Amino acid sequence: MDDGITRLFENHRAAEFLERPNRFVIRARDPETGEVLVCHCPNPGSLAELALPGTPLILERRRTPGATAWTAAAALYRGGVVPLYSARANAVTRDLVIPRLFPEASGIRPEFRIGGSRFDFYFEDPAGGRHLAEVKSCSLVERGVAMFPDAPSARASRHLAELAALSREGWTCHVLFLIQHGYPRVFIPNLHTDPAFAAALGTLSPGLDLRAVSLETSEDGRVRIVSDRVAIDLGHTDLADADRGSYLVILELAEPAEIETRSLGRIDFPAGWYVYAGSARKGLSARVARHLRRSGKRLRWHVDYLARRARSARGLALASYDNLECELAEALTRIGGRRIPDFGSSDCRCPGHLLRFASDPMKDRGYLDVLFYYRHERALEGNPRG
Repeated sequence: MDDGITRLFENHRAAEFLERPNRFVIRARDPETGEVLVCHCPNPGSLAELALPGTPLILERRRTPGATAWTAAAALYRGGVVPLYSARANAVTRDLVIPRLFPEASGIRPEFRIGGSRFDFYFEDPAGGRHLAEVKSCSLVERGVAMFPDAPSARASRHLAELAALSREGWTCHVLFLIQHGYPRVFIPNLHTDPAFAAALGTLSPGLDLRAVSLETSEDGRVRIVSDRVAIDLGHTDLADADRGSYLVILELAEPAEIETRSLGRIDFPAGWYVYAGSARKGLSARVARHLRRSGKRLRWHVDYLARRARSARGLALASYDNLECELAEALTRIGGRRIPDFGSSDCRCPGHLLRFASDPMKDRGYLDVLFYYRHERALEGNPRG
């Protein structure tokens, strides 16, 4: 550590993202030689915004190579460096964050155990007070809004409950969100991908000290604190608890099919990818889960008939105050989606809520930009009491 800077990784090689066969492996290509490299992925999150073909990567040579010789240490995104070493956030916390936030802390101990629980840090203050700190690494930053987590994390919710219980026993408990890039103006718990965590944070926050710290990392792996006062907005956690909003369901049809849809008759569906926009005033999570089931349900909506023939299905919830399904369908047409006439729009005046794409939308930057606009901005607008 030197003058408020510490090193997070070594930059040994440049590469370009090809694919992520599973959450622990990334296949990348050397842009100069064309060599395909199998790399360890040290971040178990979704990383949807980074996992696109061609995304520049920084690779670090593994000290003890196992199945792979390389680790994908960081990605280059929107003009910045996004570290992928979520586990190394604790080293940054030890070297930079605790000294900045708690300059009088003493007796700092990592991986501190109490009963059956383990917390990232223990330390004491000059008055003898006992402190626990849990660190959460946040890589999802879009439109000036940082969100954690980017994938459901029962472990993160459990940590909140454990810390809240210990705070009632006299401990001072901190949750430190380390925002890895992007210079965000605000941090919000991710009520779209993990409503349970967002609701828990809103409920338990009175007993916890919440801090959001933004970081900046250079391409050589050096990291520094940009701000230790990023605003935290918990004003939408009631929306997560209400389980209402809109959603997108992505369905892959492997082969052309003629499908009976009852009210719309038989429709010829070319092979490809289909995105359905819907909404639920209540029971959002159950509605999305129902759409993803391709058997064992009564066929009710148009999309049910298509879903049972799909090779794969994926649901993306958007906790929102307003019904956004018509807006979403229109936004998808602007990035090339072709509407299936009248599909899923019998209760509105839209031309249709199902759109066809030639390739996987989750690998298309335009589609992801639409998703992030609605999740990070539009979904949080509207009348909370509406």
